[in-house]
Formats: sequence, C-alpha cells, structure tokens
Amino acid sequence: MGTFRNVSKTNPCPICGKPDWCSILVPDQAAYPGQELCVCRRIQLPEVQSPSNGKTYYFIKELPDGSSFYTDIKKEDQYGSNPGYSYHPVQKQPKETNDQGLPPKSNAELDLIYRDFLTMLPLIGTHYRKMTDDGWPHTLITESMIRSLALEKHYDNKLGYYSDHSERYHICSRLLEKHSTLEGVPGFYQDASGQWTFVGKPGMLIPLYDIDGNLYRLRLRLDRPETDEHGKERNKYKNFSSYKESRDVNGVLSNAYRNGCRAKSHIGIYFHPGLDDPTVCYITEGEKKAIIANFFLKHVVISLPGITSYSKLIEKDSSQKCVLDFLTDIGCRSAVVAYDADKYTNENVLRCEKKLAKLLTEASFHTYIANWNPGFGKGLDDMLVLGVRPILTEFNVCRDTHGKIH
Repeated sequence: MGTFRNVSKTNPCPICGKPDWCSILVPDQAAYPGQELCVCRRIQLPEVQSPSNGKTYYFIKELPDGSSFYTDIKKEDQYGSNPGYSYHPVQKQPKETNDQGLPPKSNAELDLIYRDFLTMLPLIGTHYRKMTDDGWPHTLITESMIRSLALEKHYDNKLGYYSDHSERYHICSRLLEKHSTLEGVPGFYQDASGQWTFVGKPGMLIPLYDIDGNLYRLRLRLDRPETDEHGKERNKYKNFSSYKESRDVNGVLSNAYRNGCRAKSHIGIYFHPGLDDPTVCYITEGEKKAIIANFFLKHVVISLPGITSYSKLIEKDSSQKCVLDFLTDIGCRSAVVAYDADKYTNENVLRCEKKLAKLLTEASFHTYIANWNPGFGKGLDDMLVLGVRPILTEFNVCRDTHGKIH
C-alpha cells in the first residue's frame, strides 16, 4: 500500500492545514499511480480544497479509527467501490525485512516492571502543586501513582555538559537486578555504549491499566511541549515508547532505538473492584481526566487515547476479549460518553461522540451523553473538581446529536 509519515509544520495536512495529528501516505506508485493520499483526523467532507496547497482532494472512505482517507485524483474506481479513488492491483512483491522494534512483554510482566520503575521516581513539588491547583485531592495524588520524570543532573565529562544519564543508568541497573532484562518494555532501550536507559523529556508519567488491572503502559505529559504559531501548546502527551522510525540507505525501515520497544496508543481502564459501582461506565479522552472522574464518580472510567480511537473498545486482546466484553462481564449495563465541551464548536468531536454512542448502543449498553455548561471547564475533570456533575441525556440511535429525526 505504501508508508505513512506524520504531517509537520513544513509539510502540514493538505486537508485541514494543521501541522499535527494527521498523516500523509506515500503510496506504492505501481498500485496508486500519480496519486497523493492523506489521512485527516479533523475533517470529513466529500470534497475539500486544500488550505495549504490549493489542490482539491476527494474523500475515499472512513478508516477504522474514524479518520478520513483522501486522494487528489477524482476518478471512478473501476471496481465501483469508492468514487474518487483509483486502484490498480499489481502482483505482490516480497516484503522487505523491517525492524519494527522488539515485541512488548506480556501485560503481567510489564505491570511488575513499571510499578517498580515508578517507585524509583519522585513526584516533584512543581508537579504536586500543579495537580493541587487543578483540584486534585491529596489522597488522589498519592494513590494515582503519577510520578515525575525529573532526574538530578550531573556534569558529564564525556559530553561536556550536565545530564541525567547517570541517574537513568542507575535506575535501569536496579530494575535489571530484579527483572534480568528490559527487552520488550516500551520506553527502555540500550544506548550506543550498550547500557540500558529510557526515553523521555521532563514531565509527568501517567499509568494506564488493562482489563485485568495490569499497569501496562505509561503516558508522558511534557513540562514544555511544543507550541504552534499562536503560542498554543501542542503534542502535550506522548506515549512512553522507545521506537523511532529510521531508514537505511536502501530504504529499509528500522527502529533507531537499539532493542527498543514500541508502545503504540492504548486504552486505560480506571476501576477499583469492591469500591466502585461497575454497573455504569464513563468513557472520555485522556488518562488524567479518567483518573479524576473515577475518583469522584466511583464508577468504571475508560480513557481513550483520542476521540477517533473508539474502535479500540472492540479490539480483541491475547485472550480474545475486548473492553466491551470486560464491561459486560463485570455487570456494566450503562455507558456514558463524556467528550470535551468543545464538541459544541468542533464538528469532528461531535461526530465522533455520536459514532461512539452508536457503537455502545449497538453493543446493548444503555447509552448516555454527558453535557455541561462549558463555563465549568472544557473537560469532565474540570467540572468534577468544582463539585458539579454532568447532565446525562439518553442517546437515541435514531436521532443525531442535534436531536433531528433521520
């Protein structure tokens, strides 16, 4: 099919013109002659004139994650499936050998390593104060297992400047004493000297849990994220992942991190059996929101890595169970979609909210939409820390989000 590359400031999305979140597909020119293909995660229209290059792009189809696939050539598919898209099948070529990084360890193994790792990290005063300013109670801060990736720096004679390399080496050495290897642990890798270390600029590490309660991934909230031309923060959250795409002179894909492991984006499940009511589940975007919502609501709360990633709820794990299966097993009967309040001004958020609600309804959950006055805050967490609860409106699959009958 081809290879994907992320958009950037110098090469923004042709559809929405933004420098992040979307992707451009460099296609196999034998199968897709002369076409420019892209994936936009903000706009879905039959036809779009690009704000970045002035060309016209045509919608092909919606991808499983809710994003939209476009081409710049309007030509009826000879197979009649997707108007505006031309596909010419060719004989398959042998696949090139690609190093995609080591496969991750089992979630149970990662749980043990990540828990030990977090106990070796501090929660610095700056981060503690930020959480209290955001309305986090002290008990929630201590129970959340959120830690600071902020290590002491020492002067490195080889590098000629201060770095925290020695602290990272020390932490990895302690982990290796107990766990023997860090291969298959997203975020960890061996540097040029062969020593184990880990990725990450200064920020807060946030835990993600699977359906069995295993701490199986980490997300990093950067202290100093990138900003756009208007000074707005972007890409604040990063997967704790030791994978970086690299290509050799022959174009073969490999991982730039030696013995590194790709994290990918995952769902986080925040639930305390025996303490929380399992009959109701809230679904929102972002781990911090989910942790706060679980604390105040005492229900199961699921964090999605993005508003378009609702299809992850039905992805099967190694035991052939998905998150919706888990919810059914614990007795959950009602699901609440709690996307941010910018859905009132952002059509894409509203569209994804409706698709998630429809997915839940079709899975036999009593589905509700959480609404609140944006004056209380953008996210579910902003409102809950003020002591305000959302207004729940039952979702009717026969109506759209504006209440219009189809």
